[in-house]
Amino acid sequence: MQVWPINMISIIKEKFNSISNKGHSRTVMARKNVLGSFVVKGISIAISLWLVPLTIDYVDPNQYGIWITVSSVILWFNFFDLGLGNGLRNRLAEAIAQNDTEKAKKLISTAYASLIVIAGILAAAFFLINPYIRWDQLLGLPAKYQHELSQLIGILLIMFCIQFVLQLVNTINYAFQKSMLASASFLLGSIFSLIFILILKETTPGSLFWLGIAFFTGNLLSLLLFTLHFFLVRRKDLLPGLKYVSFSSSKSILNLGSKFFVIQIAAIVQYESTNVLISRWFSSENPQAVTEYNIAYKLFYIIMMVFAIIMTPIWSAMTDAQAKGDYKWIQSTERKLLRIWLFFALIALILLALSPTIYHIWVKKVKVPFIISIGVMFYIIAMSFGSIYVNILNGMGRLKTQFYLSIITMIVFVPLSYLFAKQLNLGVFGICLALVIVNVNGLVAAPLEFRRIVNAKRYTKK
Repeated sequence: MQVWPINMISIIKEKFNSISNKGHSRTVMARKNVLGSFVVKGISIAISLWLVPLTIDYVDPNQYGIWITVSSVILWFNFFDLGLGNGLRNRLAEAIAQNDTEKAKKLISTAYASLIVIAGILAAAFFLINPYIRWDQLLGLPAKYQHELSQLIGILLIMFCIQFVLQLVNTINYAFQKSMLASASFLLGSIFSLIFILILKETTPGSLFWLGIAFFTGNLLSLLLFTLHFFLVRRKDLLPGLKYVSFSSSKSILNLGSKFFVIQIAAIVQYESTNVLISRWFSSENPQAVTEYNIAYKLFYIIMMVFAIIMTPIWSAMTDAQAKGDYKWIQSTERKLLRIWLFFALIALILLALSPTIYHIWVKKVKVPFIISIGVMFYIIAMSFGSIYVNILNGMGRLKTQFYLSIITMIVFVPLSYLFAKQLNLGVFGICLALVIVNVNGLVAAPLEFRRIVNAKRYTKK
């Protein structure tokens, strides 16, 4: 009687292996990571959606909006890695493609040493200036929040500096084309955070301070466990050491990383500052403005998250393909990704039509204006399309055009947002429209550059 389910499991497993092992070895590795990440990310999405009403119940819609704004500010400090993370990802992927373990160990050791120094300087500088920053005024919030915000941001920055170093393990996993493990680290962090918030909800009154501690502690524990697992279990031969820190390796990473650094700053200005702009421009007339935007964003970001599962292995796979001169695979992959994007764009439209019902079931305490949902949907679709070509060119190390356009869009984003949001009275929708326009690299420049590279290779072969 028990043979049937065992046979079914065997058949399903065999079918899975036949699908995942079909095609080029590089494609097989990417496909396995994508299939595994779908399971991991699916659980992550479910937890992230659960966390929204849970967090709002623990504090309230207004304080939830403040928390989202504060966490965005903390994430600004990510750009202080000077592009080392992304620079390491490309250089390490090249070393792996060349089977050069010694070079890989030098790159990893140098990256960790550099980030530890940067984190120390960042923490020291912040605590010198923090007493003089009026966070309530900066974020457009009532003065009563100043003391709590100053304490919260101070503690969170210490935790962020530790996370700043530990999150390098995800970059290493990306370079090894093990994106599923990076996704798993985010999932574990979300599970820890969920557990901590459930405990807080039962044991303490609503507090922004403890909410922030819960979220960051979850991420820290997860990254620590994955770091220990990588260096003590999976790859003991790559364990960082002071004697392997090499300034020549640092130059190699920074030469590429400096361009990523500018691109990261632009991304932070354009995308992570959105909550701050909404808070400053609209919180006085609508205290729930940040919350409304973020609920819409979290709903449609499901599309981006699922699409990112497919895109994440592409970056390092492109580095490997270019190192081996396999442009045929690069072209084939681009065509497949475009077809997948069209499917997700259709899903986004369906989600838009269903969004009022979803909001009502999901978060009854907040009503999200439909125009905000429209703006966020267009922003997510545009970002997803652009991510195809940005990831391909990032993996190939083709950053020149993106570098210069990032500087321009970083300068024009806030004035453009102000024009649409305040001068033309488009509100939060206007900021979403500005976000779409400043993605000119992903929508126009990167696809054109990709075509130029592909056509040049085709002409060279002829």
